[in-house]
Amino acid sequence: MNVQEITQKYIDQTDLTQEKFADALNFSLRNTGVSRVSVSNWLNGKHEPETDFLLIVMMVYSDWRMDWAMRCLCAKLPEVFALDERGALTTLKRAVIQA
Repeated sequence: MNVQEITQKYIDQTDLTQEKFADALNFSLRNTGVSRVSVSNWLNGKHEPETDFLLIVMMVYSDWRMDWAMRCLCAKLPEVFALDERGALTTLKRAVIQA
C-alpha cells in the first residue's frame, strides 16, 4: 500500500473528515502545519507527510495514529523501514547521509 491508500484506509476506519483527521494528528503537537489541505494533498498524491512528522507521530501517540505513521513510514521508505510479524517497526538498513 502507498501513503494515499494508507491514509484513506485510516480516514475510513476512524470515520473522520479530512479536517478532523488533521486535527487528530495535531492534537498533542505544536507547529506541525498539518491541515485539511495537507491531508487532501496526501490523498491526491501531490505530497506525502514529512518523515520527521511521521516519526514524531509514531513516538507521541499509542493508538491508530501511531499505526498510521508506522505504515506510512514503511510505504514511504521501504528500503529503511518494515513491519515485523508482530506489527512492530523495524529498521532494515542504516540510512547513510552523505555530505
